[in-house]
Amino acid sequence: MSNPVKSFLICYDICDPKRLRRVHKTIRDFGIPVQFSVFLVELKQDELTRLVEKLNSLINVLEDKVSFYHLPISKACICLGLPPLSDNMLFL
Repeated sequence: MSNPVKSFLICYDICDPKRLRRVHKTIRDFGIPVQFSVFLVELKQDELTRLVEKLNSLINVLEDKVSFYHLPISKACICLGLPPLSDNMLFL
């Protein structure tokens, strides 16, 4: 059975700096940052499940928010102004 790769934009707003670092590091292991607190990831279903479970264990559901936006197959991107950030972005 096929396990296709799907693209997602993941955005998060985390209140606590310690949780923020953990969430950032966790998502960085799966995708690339395109802005602060925004990542582009390509995941198979099992990877998506694993990432959701991991993030759910890291956040405080009463204070934090993590959103997954499924992207269409076409990955055309229009970027105005500064170029997109790369995967070697420093996160402080």
